[in-house]
Amino acid sequence: MSIGESLVVVKLDGNSARAPLVFEALEQAGLLGEVTDNELDMVDSGAVGFRVPRDQMAAVVLALECSGFTDVRAYEVRSSQIGMDK
Repeated sequence: MSIGESLVVVKLDGNSARAPLVFEALEQAGLLGEVTDNELDMVDSGAVGFRVPRDQMAAVVLALECSGFTDVRAYEVRSSQIGMDK
């Protein structure tokens, strides 16, 4: 069984110009290396999403919340080998 990934979504209060601040906060916390480079995406006009290893999800969410991002959500990414059931 693999460790898996979590999808982290950070709402930016409608200001997508704040997206770089998300990654600055992770860099300052020493967690930027945990972000999967090819999975960065603007989820909508006011949010950014990225994947991290599941075992680092709590540290990433805590670092972002402590940096002033008040709407941070994390979702478990399930392997497509098994299907999409929970």
